[in-house]
Amino acid sequence: MFTRLWSNFKQPSQRNLFAASGLYLFYYIALGAFLPYIYLYYQMLGFTGIEIGVLAALPVLISSVSTLFIGGLTDKYHWHRNVLWVALIVCPVIIFLLSQAKAIAAIIPIIVVYAIFNSPIVPLLDSSAVEIAAAQSRSYGLLRVWGSIGWAVSSVVVGWLIQRSGFSWLFRIYIFFMISMFFLSLLQPARKIVLQSPFYAGLKDLLKQSKFLMFLVSIFLLNVASGGVMAFFSIYMNSIGAGEGLIGWAWALSAVSEMPFMAFSGKILKRIGSKGLLLVSFSAYAVRWMLMSFIHNPSLVLLVQLMHGLSFALMLVGSVNFINEHTPGGLNTTALAIFNTVAYGLGSMLGSLLGGFIDERWSLVVLFRVCAALVTAGLIILVIGQRDRRLNVRLN
Repeated sequence: MFTRLWSNFKQPSQRNLFAASGLYLFYYIALGAFLPYIYLYYQMLGFTGIEIGVLAALPVLISSVSTLFIGGLTDKYHWHRNVLWVALIVCPVIIFLLSQAKAIAAIIPIIVVYAIFNSPIVPLLDSSAVEIAAAQSRSYGLLRVWGSIGWAVSSVVVGWLIQRSGFSWLFRIYIFFMISMFFLSLLQPARKIVLQSPFYAGLKDLLKQSKFLMFLVSIFLLNVASGGVMAFFSIYMNSIGAGEGLIGWAWALSAVSEMPFMAFSGKILKRIGSKGLLLVSFSAYAVRWMLMSFIHNPSLVLLVQLMHGLSFALMLVGSVNFINEHTPGGLNTTALAIFNTVAYGLGSMLGSLLGGFIDERWSLVVLFRVCAALVTAGLIILVIGQRDRRLNVRLN
């Protein structure tokens, strides 16, 4: 058995699939240890809702700029593996420094540096996974599902460890798996698809597409909502009586719900296309946040979290495939960097600030309802933006 596994591993195609899946697994184990609990950690340090909102928004603002800049340089000069290696070396060092800082004045410069070096990781993983999946006739979702597995396991285990032994575990787990990820990244293959046309000409062609621009607007509104909820979800759970262990289960269940949608995303994509995936995901998000605004029992929150797969997983797979369909060859990292800047950068940043403001002025119940309205607006823009213009011409 082991001889057969080793024989398969020595084949470049199998090794590439292993590396892509493993990188997702390790990265989201690290992220699952960090993101669900870092805002509780800030609260434990005594920071206010506004301060937590700023600490959530600032790294997103920085990464919004750095993602575009680094993504463009990476595609232009083919620095894909080198940029990833640097990021994976620097990020665990920065998070160690964050674990030692207690004052907001010390934390701010640390998270600024972290944001710069963390920003290219997801676009690089996604663009590589899309290329590897296409070369091996696999779906992107079958590789990305390992990220969901990593997040699910990590968020439960780290929640349990924090409840028993304190917040130091969120930093330890993150650092260990990011270092492990660096060594695994040495197996990642060099890119085969490179930009044929001049970089700026390809970028201009991409940004002239009205469907792509309307897609970005709708994704922006969706992630304003998601950013606000994500920054304050653990705090909301804590406020209605959930401990760190139950909070970990809430995050884990959301990741578990992703797995079937990621695994079968290729078949779903063939049936309804990237546009169909996006329409379903936007609708699920709107219903999800509205339901959350009426729930004050932490056990019921777990049920609503099961909608995460229908919302986030389909949004991610739909977005990555939509971008791949509308992007000139060799410009995928840049296009995904634009997507990450708009969605997880500007959108999440504004959402974090919005969440902090609403938490201070009103309540998190109001935040959920505002977020449901934002997603609904994004859905309307998505529908308008993706209409077949040729049909309109014929009707007129």
